[in-house]
Amino acid sequence: MDLKPLLPYLPQAEVLPLLEHWLKNEAFDLAIHKPRATKLGDFRPPKKGARAKITLNSNLGKYQFLTTLVHEIAHLKVWNTYGRKAAPHGIEWKTTFGAMLFELEEACTWAEEYRLAILHHATRPKSAVGGDPRLQKVILSLDNESQITLLSDIEIGAVFDFKGRQFKKLQKRRTRALVEEIVSQKQFTIPLVAQVEPA
Repeated sequence: MDLKPLLPYLPQAEVLPLLEHWLKNEAFDLAIHKPRATKLGDFRPPKKGARAKITLNSNLGKYQFLTTLVHEIAHLKVWNTYGRKAAPHGIEWKTTFGAMLFELEEACTWAEEYRLAILHHATRPKSAVGGDPRLQKVILSLDNESQITLLSDIEIGAVFDFKGRQFKKLQKRRTRALVEEIVSQKQFTIPLVAQVEPA
């Protein structure tokens, strides 16, 4: 598969040989998809008479695109090795994805914060980048070239803006925070990796 059409989506061209190395013996289709609200990309196992497929959203920043692509390639490699014997984010996938992140770190000269974040993520891979606030914040900062505040950065009791509404952070849970909307006083949970604006 010719991966050169991916160059406009990648943070640097030097990563292309590594992607080609990972994919040289893999049979699959790759598609850039219109933006989806619920996922950044996905891996679909092959159906009868068709090949496996990786899709990625077209609106991702370059670091988000690369990190998501590596995540999905790990799914492809695990599927082609283990088939249905491996759970989607089980030990086989975590081991494969972690090893690939270590290779990714060595392949290029990255911004130091990204290098450290992917090394940290490689030791305990999450089922989604959003499950790792540190990595998510680094990716958003690099892709936006501006200061990013995640809900995980907001102190308990502090007020913040999210999607045009104002909330108070009440309690931190495992991957989400319990919040209260200021106007309605209704309570909701919002992912800790959500990008917010301090009030």
